[in-house]
Amino acid sequence: MPSTERSIVRTTPRRLTDKGAATRERILAATVERIVESGFAAMTIESVMARAGLSRGSVLHQFPTRLDLAIATADRTMHAVMEAARALTARIDDPFERLAGYGQIVWDTHAMPEGLALTDILQAARWDAELLTAIQPLTAQVEEEVATELRALATAGGLADPEAMVARGWLLLSSARGLIIEHRLGSNRAVINAAIEEMKSSHRRYCETHRRN
Repeated sequence: MPSTERSIVRTTPRRLTDKGAATRERILAATVERIVESGFAAMTIESVMARAGLSRGSVLHQFPTRLDLAIATADRTMHAVMEAARALTARIDDPFERLAGYGQIVWDTHAMPEGLALTDILQAARWDAELLTAIQPLTAQVEEEVATELRALATAGGLADPEAMVARGWLLLSSARGLIIEHRLGSNRAVINAAIEEMKSSHRRYCETHRRN
């Protein structure tokens, strides 16, 4: 079995004691913090050890390699963003407003620490072939889940063509990730802040235009 496949298996343990699960969560939280603070390239086993306040052995017991840790962090951040989006969506009673306000939800979830770390990991996968290969099964699974949820939102929100919302949703996600990068270069940049608001407004206009009559 190739090393990448072994890594995927190792990062999804079937059984953990309560202590082991708590340690794993502590490591992953520290990894997210480290990536947000200094970027994926600066994320090392040693830097995560220091951030988590754990011994090298404790970290390596859970994640034998940096790649294992990166895969698990990608998994954690993708699902954290998705769960946060679901929670924010559930707070909106009106089905159309859930859909039309999804631009704000995408921005809020991608601007939280897990979203920032995820964007960094996805950027790193552009030049790290091993990381890219390792997370592709995960990203494919997440894409299917997101597509299903977008169709459901569009159907409930009254869009004439719910299937079109899948591509529109990914356009929204990609726009948010790009704007996140720009925003982190300077949050007081008027043109970027205007672009963020336009992203949200454009999505609302799309939803209003494509509602069923």
